[in-house]
Amino acid sequence: MARRARKEIVAPNQIYHIVARGNNERRIFRSSRDYRKFILILKDTKDKFPFYFYCFSLMPNHYHLQIETKEVPISKIMHRINFLYAIYFKKRYRRSGHLFQDRFYSSPINKESYFWEAARYIDLNPVRANLAKSPEEWKWGSFRHYFYKEDKDNLLDMEKFLIFGGEDLEEARKNYIEYVKAGIQIKKTPDFISRKLV
Repeated sequence: MARRARKEIVAPNQIYHIVARGNNERRIFRSSRDYRKFILILKDTKDKFPFYFYCFSLMPNHYHLQIETKEVPISKIMHRINFLYAIYFKKRYRRSGHLFQDRFYSSPINKESYFWEAARYIDLNPVRANLAKSPEEWKWGSFRHYFYKEDKDNLLDMEKFLIFGGEDLEEARKNYIEYVKAGIQIKKTPDFISRKLV
């Protein structure tokens, strides 16, 4: 039975916390090549359907993204990302069936006070999953880009993200790093994050 189309109001400049999981919690990334391919698809989709991209964490069996739309709705952006990656994955590993569990989950981030908090939650995912001791150690996430002041893929809208913390971007960068590090000790999931997104 075909899935019903997702009803969506096209709202430019809406920020979303996105999560997509592997079907039956199976791995969606099996090698470095897979992570790199997903990042290339993200970059290509951002070029085709422009959006602001603030942070991400690619985990073995799921991923988190923080995206702000421009004119193209989030459903169209995410359909392209997941569709192209699923084609790649199935071809590479000679498998059939659904790669992702259901549709992606999306949660609007409506309050300014939640903007960095949602990003911190995403950036700390590898630490909380015991994949890294500190967030900058995780190669497949955005925090290391802010920590080391580099984005070789030119993927993240780092300046737009950091300006939220003040006009002095270097001071804002340091403040965000401290803010994320302070969150390592916080075990409770933020109240505004849907249980579906955890």
